Amino acid sequence: MKRWSGRLLLLIIAACAKAPPPPQPQPVPSAERPDTLELPPSPLLEPSPPPPLRRYAPVRLAFVGDINLGTSTLPDGVPPDSGRGLLTQARSSLRGDIVVGNFEGVLADTGISTKCLRKVQRPRTKLRRGMPQPAESLATRPNCYAFRTPTWLAPRLLEAGFTHLNLANNHANDLGGAGRASTERILDSLGLRLYGPLGRITVDTVRRGDSLTTVGLVGFTTYPYAYDLLDIQRSAAVVDSIRPLVDLLVVTFHGGSEGVKALHTGQAAESLGTEPRGDLRRWARAVIDAGADAVVGHGPHVLRGMEFYRGRLIAYSLGNFVTYRGFNLTGPLGITGVLQLEFAGEGPLRRARLVPMFQVPRSGPMPDPERRALALIRQLSQEDFGPDAAVVAESGEIRAPR
Repeated sequence: MKRWSGRLLLLIIAACAKAPPPPQPQPVPSAERPDTLELPPSPLLEPSPPPPLRRYAPVRLAFVGDINLGTSTLPDGVPPDSGRGLLTQARSSLRGDIVVGNFEGVLADTGISTKCLRKVQRPRTKLRRGMPQPAESLATRPNCYAFRTPTWLAPRLLEAGFTHLNLANNHANDLGGAGRASTERILDSLGLRLYGPLGRITVDTVRRGDSLTTVGLVGFTTYPYAYDLLDIQRSAAVVDSIRPLVDLLVVTFHGGSEGVKALHTGQAAESLGTEPRGDLRRWARAVIDAGADAVVGHGPHVLRGMEFYRGRLIAYSLGNFVTYRGFNLTGPLGITGVLQLEFAGEGPLRRARLVPMFQVPRSGPMPDPERRALALIRQLSQEDFGPDAAVVAESGEIRAPR
């Protein structure tokens, strides 16, 4: 009985024990589905090639002072040959990617200027019907000039090589808003770029092969229809706002006193009679601080000295360039020239040169064998700017002082 009981106990224990787990299946490698799935590289994850280096094109510019081809508001004020000979002798020097002049006057064939009118008191008299004659009437003020250039003279500018014209000056408003609109319309129709009216600048691209440089021009004067150089802080803000848009920025201005007594650049604010004409030294240096690469001026009707400030050239006046009628051309008033500048793309000024010229009445500019412009600018630069004066060589080359 005990032996059977022991066996029965062993059978019960064996029946209650867990069966061993079945063997786990082993993965079998398959040629169709490999263990590691290799995906082609994503193009989004590949490093981008470096952008090509920007190449800047060298830029050649030419600048002149005041231009007036003739005016129908003065006796014999229009050249007899349609102005075709006015710029013939200067044409070879008016070469560059950008050629700029200051256009003094209005391009229009009709219109009367109110600029020179004044009220005149007259004695009262009775007319037939007993109505009194007006005590005031209008008369033309003496020694006042308003220039209306016939529109058919405008093509002479294009033929001479000009590409851009500045309209920020006092004579741009000789016929009021209608005259300014007429001038802009004629120049636009000829394909001549213009700047100077308030809100109007030019940005141009100079290309050479696969190289390019963007060039900006902005003009200032002392009148409300243009950017105002009397407000130095705002002038600097205008230049600062344009600077990021271009590789090269040249600022021009029309200001300062006028005439043979205005050869020197004042160290304080200048005026013409009671009219303020700008603190030009302070203004020019402020716009260079704001980003201008060069500053070129006109307005005094004579040449003025040149200086370098922070390595940038400031030419304070280029004088009268071609002024057929209504402008005094005696002595230094008839001495002029073409300022040629070359920049290494967005880099510094590479080369500057003045081509000396002169004018005689009823004639255009012509090369000056006496090279008087060079001697005059050399003298004025040294007297006015001392150690900052531009160095003017006999060849016409203009260099920064050492």
